[in-house]
Amino acid sequence: MEVIKEWLKTIVYAFFIVLVLYFLAWPVTIEGESMEPTFLDGDKVVTSRFLTMAGKYQPGDIVVFHMVDMDGERDVIKRVIGMAGDSIEIKNGAVYRNGAVVSEEYITEDTTGEVSLTVPKGGIFVLGDNRDHSYDSRNIGIVSESELKGKVILRWYPFHKIKRF
Repeated sequence: MEVIKEWLKTIVYAFFIVLVLYFLAWPVTIEGESMEPTFLDGDKVVTSRFLTMAGKYQPGDIVVFHMVDMDGERDVIKRVIGMAGDSIEIKNGAVYRNGAVVSEEYITEDTTGEVSLTVPKGGIFVLGDNRDHSYDSRNIGIVSESELKGKVILRWYPFHKIKRF
């Protein structure tokens, strides 16, 4: 009987640890090149579901969201450019939020395409940092906040590139 109690206690502890990790520090491995040079294929990051659930993100933050398209379902990582009420324009290779050019020191090329929209309530506009190799809001439109899976808070691998976000 004592052994069963210990096993149950261990299972309960494990459940609570996984629950805490799920909301506060969930690991994600970067796949693909859409966020280069910020993240490379194979980089490992930690995301916080709690921060996205609480609405604690803003333009410039990097988020993971669930996407469904003709290629199936997957989680993808992109940078938040605009939030509800923001006017977003892409023209002449530059991104504008509410009429001002967005300072984007993390990109290495102009942003192609033309966009002119206002982000609706409950939505966000996202772009990959590697604009020529990113499938983002220029293609898929507005991302629903309900699809957010977490905000990137830390790159922990490779070890020589550890960084908080």
